[in-house]
Amino acid sequence: MQTASEIIDSRKEDGSHYEGMRTRLLDATLAVVGDVGLEKLTIRKVSDYAGVSVGLAHHHFENKSNLVYKTFVHLIRRMRDQLTSGRRGIADPVERMKFTADMCFNQEVMSPGAANVWPHMWSSSAHDAEVQRLCAAFSRRLRSNFLFDLKQAGCDPAMARIHAVQAMALVHGLWIEHKVAGSISMDEVIGIFHGMIDNATHWVWKSNMRRSASAH
Repeated sequence: MQTASEIIDSRKEDGSHYEGMRTRLLDATLAVVGDVGLEKLTIRKVSDYAGVSVGLAHHHFENKSNLVYKTFVHLIRRMRDQLTSGRRGIADPVERMKFTADMCFNQEVMSPGAANVWPHMWSSSAHDAEVQRLCAAFSRRLRSNFLFDLKQAGCDPAMARIHAVQAMALVHGLWIEHKVAGSISMDEVIGIFHGMIDNATHWVWKSNMRRSASAH
């Protein structure tokens, strides 16, 4: 007969296995979408790629639409967690803002699978209230990060808000120019974004340094 602690440990293992299988299927979805596109995505192809039964895949996801939505949530949560952990270790607000910018164009976000899922879900937000709330929450979180860094760098609140909106416009615009239009390289994407951050903050640093020097 199992003890209470053994039962709890068993439940934890079951939950961990469940989440592990879900993540495995979500990662498989991104790989399949990257290979064949969203139109040809099926739960059977995902289950075959993941090496599990179709029934098991359906146990986790009701249908293709639910699978794509959960994959989008998976992408957002993973990026959110990476941003939170990475930003925590960066004291300089300008460098922290550049790290945030870089994360918006990391290898996972720019992968073929994400490049199909991400814009599809954003366009779906026009007629799906649940997706719209998710997209809006993600944008608010990202804009809040930029706004916080800009204020810490010395920008006054009004200008910080303007620069934060500019940063968000760059996230979306540069992604399209690179991934969809193919008009600029990734080096150019990062260079443009970092340049905007430098232009928005360097005058503040220089002004603060001059005031500090004159005070002495």
